[in-house]
Amino acid sequence: MPVNEVISNSIKKAFKDLFNFDLLQVGVEHPQNPLWGDYSTNAALMSAKGLNKSPVSLAREVLKWLQGADLGEYFENISVAGPGFINFTLSKDYLLSQAVLVLKESSNFGANSVGSGKKVALEHSNVNPNKAAHIGHLRNAVIGQFLERVYEFIGYDVKVQYYSNDLGVQVSTSLLGMEKFGLEFDPVKYKKFDHYAWDVYAKISQMIDSDTDLRKELEDLIIKLDSRDAEVSQKQSQLSKKILKDNLMTFSYLDVDYDLIVYESSIKDMFMWEKTFEILKKNKEVYLATEGNSKGCWLVKMDDKDRISLDGDKNIDSIESNKIIVRSNGIPTYTGKDIAYHMWKFGLLGIDFRYNKVLLGTQNKDLYETGVSGDLMDLFSNSNIIIDVIDVRQTYAMGAVKKALEHLGYKEQSSNLIHINYGHVYLSHKTATKLGYKPDGEDDKEYLAMSGRKGIGVKIDDFILMVEESLRSSFGDFPNVKDVRNSVIKFDMLRYDTFQDIIFDVEDALNLKGFTGPYIQYTHARANSLLEKVGYTVNTENLDYMIEMFKKLEINSSALEVLKVIYKFPEIVMQSARQYAPNLICIYLYDLCQKFNSFYNDSPIINAETQDIKDFRLFLTASVRQVIKNGLYLLGINAVDRM
Repeated sequence: MPVNEVISNSIKKAFKDLFNFDLLQVGVEHPQNPLWGDYSTNAALMSAKGLNKSPVSLAREVLKWLQGADLGEYFENISVAGPGFINFTLSKDYLLSQAVLVLKESSNFGANSVGSGKKVALEHSNVNPNKAAHIGHLRNAVIGQFLERVYEFIGYDVKVQYYSNDLGVQVSTSLLGMEKFGLEFDPVKYKKFDHYAWDVYAKISQMIDSDTDLRKELEDLIIKLDSRDAEVSQKQSQLSKKILKDNLMTFSYLDVDYDLIVYESSIKDMFMWEKTFEILKKNKEVYLATEGNSKGCWLVKMDDKDRISLDGDKNIDSIESNKIIVRSNGIPTYTGKDIAYHMWKFGLLGIDFRYNKVLLGTQNKDLYETGVSGDLMDLFSNSNIIIDVIDVRQTYAMGAVKKALEHLGYKEQSSNLIHINYGHVYLSHKTATKLGYKPDGEDDKEYLAMSGRKGIGVKIDDFILMVEESLRSSFGDFPNVKDVRNSVIKFDMLRYDTFQDIIFDVEDALNLKGFTGPYIQYTHARANSLLEKVGYTVNTENLDYMIEMFKKLEINSSALEVLKVIYKFPEIVMQSARQYAPNLICIYLYDLCQKFNSFYNDSPIINAETQDIKDFRLFLTASVRQVIKNGLYLLGINAVDRM
C-alpha cells in the first residue's frame, strides 16, 4: 500500500478511536520544505472546529495515538509543526525496502489490483475516415494509450475501441470530392492515400461553401448514405476503409494499437438507434419541440448547471438550452447516435454486434471490427466503466449522453461514463508560417487553429518524418532511432496537463535537452551501460541478506535523494490514473533522472570506497533502471539500453 494511503487510513482510525469522529477524507501531501518531513497532513486543522478543539492540541492527541500505533516500519519520526500540521519522516530502512521491492517485483513494481478486473471500454483516436490524421489526433491517441496501460497496470480489464464515423457530413463530403476529382492519386506527390484524401476534402469543402448546387448534392448524398442506399453505401464503405487502413498504419508507427473498430454504419445496420429512440421517446425528459428554432426536433432536457459548468456562466446563452438528438428531417444527430452507442457499451440494449477479425498488418495483437454478420463474442459490451478521449469541444454533447442515461434510470452507468475532454492543439505562428499557412491577415497572432476543411494542420506522418530526419541529421544512423523518435513525439504531447491547450511548435518539439523523453531514455541507457560493464545481475534470492547489510551503511545525501524518489512511484501511478494525468509520470521520471544523474556524478560506483558501498550503489542503479523502464512503459515509450 502506498505510504500516503497508510497515513490516510491511520489518521482516520485515530480520529475514530479518540473522538468517535468519522473523517471522510484526509489530505496528505509532500511538504515543500524537506526539513518538514516527507509527508504532511492538515487533518487536525480541518477538523478542529467540528471537535471544538484547538488545532495544535488536537494534532498532539493524534500524534500520541500514532506514536503508539505499529508504524515503525514506515517512519523514523512523526511530529507536530506550525498551527497543527502532522509531519511524517520516512525511515532509511523503509526507503531501502522499497528499492528492494523494485527488484523483486521488476516490471510489476507500482502495479496493483485496485481495478479488480472490472471491464473498461476505452475509446480514443477516432479519426474521421476522410483524411490523414493530424497532431490533434496524435494527442488523443497517446493520451489514450497511456490510459490503457495505466488502467491495466492497476488491475482493470481494458478494451480499446476505435470509432470509425463512416456515415455523416465529413465522409459524405469526401465521397463527393472523390467523385468530382477522381480516386486516382499520384504516389510520387502523396506518400499515402489518406494524404491525397486530405487535399480532396479541403478542396471540395471550400467549393461547397460557395456553391449552392454542390451543397445540395452533398445533402442528397448524406440522406442516401443515412438511408443505406446500396450503391452509395458500398462506395463509401470502400473509401472509408481505405482511408482507415492508412490512419491505423500511421498509429502503428507509434506502436499504438486497438482491440475493436466500431463502425457507425454497424450501429445503423443493427438498428441500435431505432431501439434506443423508442426507449427515449417514452421518457418525459425527452420531447418533440413544437415551436421555436428547434421545432420538429427531438431534444434531451439539460440542466442549467450543466451549461454553467461548461461555460463558466460567461456566455451561457450561446449554448443550446436542451440538446437536439434528432433533427427536424428525422436524421439523428451525433449525440443521438452516441446515446445508442453508449447504451450498447454498457450492455443496456440487449443487442450486440457480430465480430470479425481484421488483418490489416497494422498491429501485433488481435483486432476486430463490428458488423451484422460474423462471430458473437462476449468481449466488448457489458462494460463497467467507459472512458472516452474526445476533445473539449464535445463536452456538452457528452454531457447530454450522460444526462440521457440518467433520465432513463441508469445513474450508476451515467456516473461511470468518463469524458476525457483534453485541450486543443494549435499551431504556433512560427510553425504555421514555416508550413506555408498564413493566418488570415494576422501575422502577429500567437497561434493558428488547425482546420481539416481548410487543409490546415500538421499530419502525424509528416511530424514523424521531421523528427526522424532531425535525429539522423544530429546523430547519424543508429539502431534505436524509432524508439527515440517515438519518445520525442509522445513525451512532447504527454508532458502537459491533459486538460490544457497546447500551442505546438516544431522547433520546441525537436529540442532534445532537458524535460524530454530522450533525456529519460538516456538516463536509463546510462544506468544499463554501467551495470552491463560490471556484469551486474539481480539475484532476488540474495536481496534480503543484502538489505540487512545496506542498513548498516552510511548512505550519502545524493543516494538518499534517489531513494526518496523511488518509493513514490506506486503513489504517482495511482494519482496519474485517477487524474488522467500522464504529465505526473513525466514529471516524476524527470525528477528521478535528475536525482540519479547527480548521484552518478557525485558518488563513485565502480571505484567506490569499499565493496559494500559499491554493491549498494550498483543495487541502487539497478532499482532506478527498473523504475524508469516501468514509467516509460506507462507513457507508451520503450526504454533503450544504449544511446
